[in-house]
Amino acid sequence: MPVVEAAPAPSEQWRDLRYRPFLVLVAVGIVLRTGLMFAYFPAVLIHADSARFARIGWSMYGDFWMPAGYPMFLWLLRQVSRQLWVTIWIQHLLGLGTGTFLYLSMRRLGVIRGIACVPAAIPLLSGDHLYLEHTVMADFLIIFLAAGGIWAAIWGLVPKLNLHWVAIASALLAMAALTRSVGVVLLPIFVLCTVLWVKESFRTRCSAAAAAVLPGMAVFALYVVGFYFNHGQYLGLTDMSGWNLYARVAPFADCRKFVPPEGTAILCEERSPANRPAPFGYVWDLESVPRKHFELGPKTGRQLGEFARRAIVHQPEEYAGAVLTDLVKFLDSSSVPSRAWDGTPPEMLSFGWRNATGEENIVQVMSHSYRGTHVRRRWQSLLAFYQNLSRPSGGLSLAVILVLTCIGLVKASGAIRLGIALFGLSAFGLYLVPALSLAYSFRYGIPPETFIIASGVLGTVSIWPRLTMDEEIKKSRQTIA
Repeated sequence: MPVVEAAPAPSEQWRDLRYRPFLVLVAVGIVLRTGLMFAYFPAVLIHADSARFARIGWSMYGDFWMPAGYPMFLWLLRQVSRQLWVTIWIQHLLGLGTGTFLYLSMRRLGVIRGIACVPAAIPLLSGDHLYLEHTVMADFLIIFLAAGGIWAAIWGLVPKLNLHWVAIASALLAMAALTRSVGVVLLPIFVLCTVLWVKESFRTRCSAAAAAVLPGMAVFALYVVGFYFNHGQYLGLTDMSGWNLYARVAPFADCRKFVPPEGTAILCEERSPANRPAPFGYVWDLESVPRKHFELGPKTGRQLGEFARRAIVHQPEEYAGAVLTDLVKFLDSSSVPSRAWDGTPPEMLSFGWRNATGEENIVQVMSHSYRGTHVRRRWQSLLAFYQNLSRPSGGLSLAVILVLTCIGLVKASGAIRLGIALFGLSAFGLYLVPALSLAYSFRYGIPPETFIIASGVLGTVSIWPRLTMDEEIKKSRQTIA
């Protein structure tokens, strides 16, 4: 007997939205967000990147560090209202949508309602997700778009091919890449899953592949057209890949093992790797050698990128070790000794953390484009306590989820395996890209954690197939029989 005999019809999915436990989750999510707006109004404004994301004092395509997808979203919201709280509240509403996408994805795959609520509870209730939604930062939006893209992908592929939904998934996943460049892995993963899943005629498979590729390419094309029409300086996608990759290898690069490119010999260090800072120190520390001798920007990044590639080719073991170390940090950051200029730890991405001087500066800058930027805080310690309490996983629990995902990829069949591939490979990609190209930061781990939990739930379902069919479906089939 196949793992999933039938996915819920559209009418059944609308009935799923009236499932009481799911409605309770949504209601609690609304209460939490409403209370947060009252307790920490209008937003968390301690991150310097907030002004850059809002493009205050920057042109839309004027930032070489980040793509313009989220700034465009913020610009559109400012056309509705310049009150900052309006933008934040809309972000919270999209957070509710993320939970709904995950729940409906599970149901479309045939998972029983109660189990389908588990991955949905993460974006609906997690304090980390509430925090991201409450900042002017792009991370919540990539989670929303990726969740929506995977939901559309499942609708387009289960139980049979629907090219319209496949095209929608392609467009949404491309938008996710334009929100944060790490999302560039999502569309190729979706295309791969589509090509491997569709088993009909050659013509049908070609149509499915085209529907998975072309709408996403069209989104990228529109982005590039906007770049040229706005006389943009930077696409913000790979402009700083050279600097990032150099920062990745600088903590271990040994010029005795390779010949540095012309003009980069000054980057060779005599310090042992144990005495060097973490990757971010080579980008943001103004006293570091690269910042003193190279102008920060894409042009110098070409030289630094070539230096990094030579280091990787001649020191593959050290590179692999650095990548694996940062992947372990996503499991448990406390298991690896910290050093100067490490990525942002959980303690600094918390409602309880405050930088009064930095906040004052950011509030002043944000006031140039927004009204109502003065921050009022209540119950910070309570918010921080809830955030820590509701953190979904870490350490052993996340390791178990990863194992369940891997087991599911091997053991599952049918739609459940497709779901594990879409969620699990997307999560692996979102974990791997930062580790390969820059470094660990706690913030980078929140989007993939959302999806690895979904794939872990599906892996569990593959071990206990009874979790894939509702009792009412069983009864209806028994009646027909």
